Amino acid sequence: QQQQQQLQQQPQQNGNSLVVDSAGADAEASEPWMQSTTIVVFDLLAINGIGLSHLTLRERRAKLLKVVKEGPCLRIARSIELPVAVGEAAINARVEAARQEMDRALGACSTAALAEKSSSRAAGLVLKQLEGPSSQYLAGRRSSRWQQVEKEQVTGEQAEALLFGCLSSHEFACLPTKDEFSFCVISARRTNTPEGVRDIMCVESQFKNCGVTPLWYVDEASLQAYCALGLDAKVGGKLIPARNMALEDAAKAGKVCVQVSDDIARWDYFDGQSEKRKTLAEANAESKRAERYKVSPVAAAQFILAKMRGADSESKPHLGGVYPLGNTGHAFATDEVSRQNFILGDFFVAEPSSPCRFDTELTLKEDYDYTCSHIKKHGSVMRCNRMIIKAKHETNSGGACSVRDAAGERERENIRVLQRKWPGAIHPHATRPNQIVLRWPKKEQKPPAESSKPPPAESSKPKKWRPPKNAAVIAVA
Repeated sequence: QQQQQQLQQQPQQNGNSLVVDSAGADAEASEPWMQSTTIVVFDLLAINGIGLSHLTLRERRAKLLKVVKEGPCLRIARSIELPVAVGEAAINARVEAARQEMDRALGACSTAALAEKSSSRAAGLVLKQLEGPSSQYLAGRRSSRWQQVEKEQVTGEQAEALLFGCLSSHEFACLPTKDEFSFCVISARRTNTPEGVRDIMCVESQFKNCGVTPLWYVDEASLQAYCALGLDAKVGGKLIPARNMALEDAAKAGKVCVQVSDDIARWDYFDGQSEKRKTLAEANAESKRAERYKVSPVAAAQFILAKMRGADSESKPHLGGVYPLGNTGHAFATDEVSRQNFILGDFFVAEPSSPCRFDTELTLKEDYDYTCSHIKKHGSVMRCNRMIIKAKHETNSGGACSVRDAAGERERENIRVLQRKWPGAIHPHATRPNQIVLRWPKKEQKPPAESSKPPPAESSKPKKWRPPKNAAVIAVA
């Protein structure tokens, strides 16, 4: 109680969230609610020098509730009691109750009041026996008496089966085979650094694990270095010519073109509510509750193409892609799919019958123009907002990064071209300099047409047993 009073007298002291069952605190306190120290207590081992570890967890918890008075900086870890289960139906009911508590715990921090956030963060649950000899506390020893439970990420064939299970029956009937694709990796000047080579081999290995050999489109000066890595590579030239060459090669072969960036580490699909959440807090909570499937790039392309071909509208999309950001909360703040939004150039799927090509006048932000061309020509695109890639984008060496300049003038030059071509659709980003937003006009408005009058220049913009950080606790009878 004296420690609690001292903490309450200094509620704004600098520091990180501290929990007694945590392996470590956050490296940086970046939110206002993280600026004060909060202690979360989950057990009581002694009172006034008298040990309690021989008591059952139920008895220790009862004493804990009497001794500890909760305050702004002192909390007792949340727990629920699951009754004894006899019979299959009762066991299933108990498992479902634990599953619901897991979802609640994972999303609690996102929707909690400001004063409760620091004590609401959870990575999972800890299951504990509540009574009997196995509920006694064993100091300094690992034991099966506590079971850490986290929401596992599904991988491999099981993940892909679950991914395809997210398709409707009509979409599933449109599921293509991997032989229908031409997988093209657009790259340049990435073999000069160990980091670049690691990124290249990471992408190549993910395709090889699926029995697919992608074709690498590289600059002429780098061809020999790429081939020396055992890659199937050809000269594609600079970024835009290489993109168009990949499209042309796929169209000639009658195959769907899948263009891939050379720095993608993984493809994840988040299976949760299909409708967008009303607030960002709700979206963040939903993203943490969602099932996560780590899938291959081939499975991701198959999924996107099935969604494209199974679209229930007259304007069938000929271009599909992934959510353009790595923020899963923002992904759940929008619908599961969107039909007139930006398609990221790092990973997209294009039908061979589309005549749309990349504009050679552009050197950056060419994927915005390509998206607009598809929407104008075919009426829509297919962006899967629950499919998220992990890529370095603007931080890798080589490729488009070598085109950018520190002052951002090249970015602005390309933005002016886009605004001239697509007035009413390309807008400056509200907070990020030299970045833009694609907002396609509503149907009742006249679609933007290419304009010859330039706008005024302007800036656009291992699993180890250990209770997880601030884990919620379930006491199991």
